[in-house]
Amino acid sequence: MGDSDSDRPSGPNTSGRQHRAIIRRKLAAPEPAKGVVVRERLNRRLRDMLDRHTVVNVFATAGAGKTTAVALAVSGLDRPVAWLSLDGTERAAGRLLVYLEAALEGVVADAADVASDALSSSLHIGEAAGLLAESLQGSGLILVCDNVERIAADESCVAVLSSFARYLPSGVNLVLISRVDVHLDPGPTSERDRVGELIESDLAFDAQEADVALRTVGHVDVHPARAVAATGGWVTGVLFEGWRHARSSELDPDSLRSYVAANVFNSLSPVERTFLLHTSLLAETSVESARAMGQENAAQVMADLRVRHLPVTWSPDGSRMTPHPVFRDFLRVALARQDAGTLATVRRRHAELLIARGEREEAVDELLRLGDLDAAGRLAAVALPSLVARMDFEPAARWLDALGGSARTPTPEIGSVILRVAFALEQCDRGVDLVDRHGYAWLPEPGAPDFEEAHVLACWCLWHSGRIEEARSVADQLSPGRNWLIAHTLIALATGEEPPPFPEYSPTPSGPVDGLLMRLAFMRGRLEGLDDVGSFDPWRTILGGPWVVAALRATGRLDAAMSMFEPRSGSSQPVWLHAVDAVDLMLDLGRGEEACASIERGRGLIASTGSKVYKNMSLLVEAKLRLRLEGDTRRADRVLAEAAANGASEYVLTRETWQIWSGLSMLLQEKDAEAYELLAECVLSMQKGDRHLDLPTAAVYLAEAQWRLGLEDQSDATADLAMASASTHGSQHLLLTALTDMPSVAARAADTKSSRMSPWYEVLAALSGPHPVRVNVSTPRLVLEEFGEPVLTVDGNTAQPRLTKSVELLSYLLGRPDRRATREELLGALFGGRNDAAGRNYLRQALYRLREVLPDDLGPRQDGDVFRMPGPAVAMGSAQRAADLIAQAGRQDGEIRLQTLAHALSSAERGPYLATVSGAWVAERRVLLAETFLSARVDAAKLAYRMNRYRQAKGLVDYVLREDPYREQAWRLAIQLAHASGSDDAVLALYQRYAVRMRELGVPPSDEVRRLVAQLRR
Repeated sequence: MGDSDSDRPSGPNTSGRQHRAIIRRKLAAPEPAKGVVVRERLNRRLRDMLDRHTVVNVFATAGAGKTTAVALAVSGLDRPVAWLSLDGTERAAGRLLVYLEAALEGVVADAADVASDALSSSLHIGEAAGLLAESLQGSGLILVCDNVERIAADESCVAVLSSFARYLPSGVNLVLISRVDVHLDPGPTSERDRVGELIESDLAFDAQEADVALRTVGHVDVHPARAVAATGGWVTGVLFEGWRHARSSELDPDSLRSYVAANVFNSLSPVERTFLLHTSLLAETSVESARAMGQENAAQVMADLRVRHLPVTWSPDGSRMTPHPVFRDFLRVALARQDAGTLATVRRRHAELLIARGEREEAVDELLRLGDLDAAGRLAAVALPSLVARMDFEPAARWLDALGGSARTPTPEIGSVILRVAFALEQCDRGVDLVDRHGYAWLPEPGAPDFEEAHVLACWCLWHSGRIEEARSVADQLSPGRNWLIAHTLIALATGEEPPPFPEYSPTPSGPVDGLLMRLAFMRGRLEGLDDVGSFDPWRTILGGPWVVAALRATGRLDAAMSMFEPRSGSSQPVWLHAVDAVDLMLDLGRGEEACASIERGRGLIASTGSKVYKNMSLLVEAKLRLRLEGDTRRADRVLAEAAANGASEYVLTRETWQIWSGLSMLLQEKDAEAYELLAECVLSMQKGDRHLDLPTAAVYLAEAQWRLGLEDQSDATADLAMASASTHGSQHLLLTALTDMPSVAARAADTKSSRMSPWYEVLAALSGPHPVRVNVSTPRLVLEEFGEPVLTVDGNTAQPRLTKSVELLSYLLGRPDRRATREELLGALFGGRNDAAGRNYLRQALYRLREVLPDDLGPRQDGDVFRMPGPAVAMGSAQRAADLIAQAGRQDGEIRLQTLAHALSSAERGPYLATVSGAWVAERRVLLAETFLSARVDAAKLAYRMNRYRQAKGLVDYVLREDPYREQAWRLAIQLAHASGSDDAVLALYQRYAVRMRELGVPPSDEVRRLVAQLRR
């Protein structure tokens, strides 16, 4: 028919262009109606906003003239324009992105296939949207998205628009037209000024505009001011006689619209009314499409309608008609009130027209509305694979739910699709329902392309629902190999049997099976590489996201974990992200209320999964929260009892977790013998099953129980087990969180070590560090660079207060633990304690000059005599940021820790803290920061030494000894490095220099250093 691209399927290496179905009419800019009123006031306003803002929102009620205003404003500009009119069928992230790309590539050649290729390479859909936006660099394009309210309820669609808007280059604009407010995520807060808004009151006719409009439509006898007063300036109300309603000024907007639409409609002949009703399902009506909808006299009726004054837009040649949205809504409501037979006939013809045009997805929806499950099922069988391939699982699930009433056994192809949807949405009930209703006849036969994947996913569904033996029988049908290993690794997490060798990831995209493997890897504590999935497989890069977040958190990379979590926090999928990851992250950061809210939200999501495992995991994570956040053993024990009653012991995975938190509760209640029994069994089970994720936690608690019962040697060995497991698997953060609960375990373990180079001393330093763990996900709006000459930036622009004292004041407040100070404290620190008229006046001047360059919401807030700065999410000093990174590094290990420390240390290379400022408090802060950075350099040197990076370690140690020649740990490490380089003479020379420095302090060389030198010289 020429309105849509072919929808033929494609292989994995086929361009996305080859399998997308596009309704081209959606990409056409609206053609202003003949005699439309050109409103220069609105043109100027919109064009000014396009100059000043990257994104322009035009939000107003239906009939307010939004589309016409934007179309006229952009048509007069010497810039390319792309237009996308949404109709609601794009309520899936992948589908929306396909349409965005199609709209753009017709105007900007560089945009062709950018998003399609990105999705084919399995990049996250948000990244694909960002790449599409960046492809518009230098084009000067304006993209208009109309009827955005049609997709606003779909959070994944809003996320796509947010990513697209965030990465738009300078000189390119996005205009959103919507009946409802659509709140995009602006990304960094410094970019909030990228968005401008035009609202209802801006679009309303004023009296002068109404006068011109009324004359245009022949109402020369109507007083324009009265028409505006009666309708509130609502454009459609003025144009289509809403002012004639005797009580229109008292009506709400919906009633006024209904009045206008009904009166316009009722003035038509029965034939014309029938024509409009029966063609109202079409986005645009032509003679050909109207005939397909059963209107044989379409040409004559359209000619008659052409001379009517109707809320429709005609093409210049009069061959196509598009009703105004408010009029179309009225017509569709009226159509729905027709008798069932008439409505079914209209919908059937519409479905046939859609099929003829190749618009299969829209046709499936129409057939489902008709209740024709057989026809919808046949068409869905063709369309579902491409829907799932572009990761639009929720629309696929909606189809499957609607088709669920069919008694027909699904084909193996559809069964495989259902399993993929079940896995992607974590709804194991879907697969279990297929088994219960149809047995296993729908599973692919051996040799079929999806045989192994389908059996692994069926095994996963049964496993989650507690049907372990059935899961095993399905897994046993697999041939020995990688997929067999994956299925039996899963089963072992329930039975506790010795697991098979852990499978390797596939070097090429392998679908949901590798997504499952990521989950298994996390649950087994195999964290290395989880953040680097290797192949561009969306089942790993996109749906594996929650387990990447969990792995980042477990390895102490809380900044990275939060950076991944926050863009996904608004979505409802995947369930694990909200039910477990969010709780753990918020708990780590001390955000108790958010952690509790995440538990409640997770419970609601888990209810739809049918997963026994997820329900118990949610209960167990709540028990953890009650114990760690509140120390409330009574509430924790109630939740643990509920988990036990729900069968937590039926899976070794949840049984061990139950034992950990039951053991901690008993320790807090001093029920040490009971805690010992549970925790000893738990640790033994974890070791037997090669499950290391929570082994450091369980071992710390067991070590405490053993020590309390007088088993001191066993306690020491168990503490070393905790350290060894955490060091081997990179879970230092999990070890530290457990030691925060039982810090005496770390103190006793350190006491048993002869060398202060033991990692237990590093753990003690992290536990006793003065800096809490904080994360910084995005760049704050206010950033004060405090090293070297201070530089203040606000929203990405340099701001220079007229008084240096203003910068000092800002740094002082940002550096306070609670970001607050009293007037007396400020006078004491910044003005030498001058609490006199001159000192108070100087403070007022410093505050005034600081507020002068800051937005109102970023400046110091005053409450009586207390001054407070906003939180670190919006305002941050570089000294605090560096200290936060060092604190976070203490919860990491290996390469990750070294990189974090290097990042923190690099910030101090600009120069001393507040180099151009003097004062007692500044000098004191310099000393504290210098000590923090020197300790961090020693830690970095130790790490580099352990990783055999001797040159890097020596550079760090030499710097420390130049700054502080009395630091014994640095001397000890310098001696070890000299020995590693093979120079015995250098070892002795360093020892002599060390001894001289110690004599300067009046102390002899330590026994530990003497033993080290003696040992190295053997």
